[in-house]
Amino acid sequence: MQKDIKYEAPSLISRDASTAIKGLLMLLVAFGHTGLLTTNFTTGERTALWQWLYTFHVYVFFILPFIYGYKRRNCSTNDSWMGCSCILNDIIRNAIRVVIPYLWFSFIYLVVFIVAGGGKLDLGGIVYAITFGNEPLIGKYIGFNFLWYLPAYLALVTIISVWYNTHRSVRICLVAISLVLWLLYIVGMLNRYSVGMYVPFALSQGVYFMIYGLMSRWLIEKSLSVRKLLPCVILLIIGIAAGYAYYRKPLLEFGFNLFPAVNLIMPVLVFLLLYSIRESLAKSRVLKIIGQYSLQIYLIHVLIINALATGLLHFTHQSIVLGIVVYVTSILLSLAIAMLLDRIPWLNRILFPKTK
Repeated sequence: MQKDIKYEAPSLISRDASTAIKGLLMLLVAFGHTGLLTTNFTTGERTALWQWLYTFHVYVFFILPFIYGYKRRNCSTNDSWMGCSCILNDIIRNAIRVVIPYLWFSFIYLVVFIVAGGGKLDLGGIVYAITFGNEPLIGKYIGFNFLWYLPAYLALVTIISVWYNTHRSVRICLVAISLVLWLLYIVGMLNRYSVGMYVPFALSQGVYFMIYGLMSRWLIEKSLSVRKLLPCVILLIIGIAAGYAYYRKPLLEFGFNLFPAVNLIMPVLVFLLLYSIRESLAKSRVLKIIGQYSLQIYLIHVLIINALATGLLHFTHQSIVLGIVVYVTSILLSLAIAMLLDRIPWLNRILFPKTK
């Protein structure tokens, strides 16, 4: 049986390249969160650019762990319990790095939500939202739904540990569950949030995002020349972007929703594009610095964006210029706070503990 267990997989990307890619993605995520840049001032609706960004930007983050590969830590390949001790070790190690900042910032944003008058203290709902890690629940009870990323990421890296430490039959079951979820999503029988209302620890999200990583790693491992595919990838991305931006609303009016299909392939296409230029991106010191602090920036920037936008709109009107000011300032301030925390080791360890 053990011959069917993978145990390890090599990394397909350098540290500098992956850090730079995370930096670029973080810039795109922050752009998407800046409503002054992604909202039609006349109608109040989200723009086509926002819709396009949300077909890939956060999702590419979930591909990277598969590209990093996997290496067992502090456990043996002679594990008689199908890798259970290795999986448990991985869960503990990753939970320390993810759950603690998740809980701290859930508390911080909950306080902001209540003080700002947007919500009330519902302990049962808060525990439900934090435990299940579902985006609508977090938005309802904590007020800031972007926090869903952390439990979903923890679920994904747990599934990766299961993938490399269990028998082939378990991996087949995981793929089958993921494909069934996607099929039901594409035909409109459910969405990725509805299942998460009943599955704790964002596990349904982890299974959902697993397919992106598997497809991307498979394409690279099969020795496809990503650079040769680059023109086709760019054309597909442009075509999908144009089609989605200009035809989504009319198609929805006719009862045809392209979003699930677009959402399935866009993250992989964009990742292949970024992977093909990874060495060029790795030369950017700015992207690497932002990528190094991407988790901290992710957790801090939303608070700054909301504070700046709310404050500045008391003195001026909505405009692209104001949006750019809020966007750039939020990135710089978030980065500055993250770097400042680095200089306060005891506080940094409390908020963002690290493990070996």
